[in-house]
Amino acid sequence: MDSAIGKTGGCQCGAVRYQLTAPPEMLYVCHCSDCQKQSSSAFGMSLIVQRDAVDFTEGAEYLKIWDTHGGDGQLKRCAFCPECGTRIYHASADDDASISIKAGALDDTGWLRPVAHIWLQSAQPWLVIDPDSGPCFAQEPDDEADLARLWQQQLAQA
Repeated sequence: MDSAIGKTGGCQCGAVRYQLTAPPEMLYVCHCSDCQKQSSSAFGMSLIVQRDAVDFTEGAEYLKIWDTHGGDGQLKRCAFCPECGTRIYHASADDDASISIKAGALDDTGWLRPVAHIWLQSAQPWLVIDPDSGPCFAQEPDDEADLARLWQQQLAQA
């Protein structure tokens, strides 16, 4: 989505700011218990971008990093503002890998259209998912590349 280039975001207190410099690879909604906890909500939104597609314009040096492990046992590096606690992104230990920008931290979220819902086995029971909102997975999809293809198809139809 080329229109995402130049989109900005940051933490609640304004100490950390960033700008997207390349199109995202995909966006999905995750209902796992970790995303529920980190967002203090029913789910988290993950905007996958290349690590070098995020230009931190303020406060990158202040980001606090906390490491944990995802449901698959892989290391998950969590970056957040030490002043207000806003989660900015998740990453793996692989410096060349994509990162997951926490989409709710974008200044403008009106353009976001997730391609799928994952980890629905952990979803809140009162949450009703629109069946037209895309594929739904009880856990992780077998191949994350499928989500990237869905994202590209969605862009082509827009």
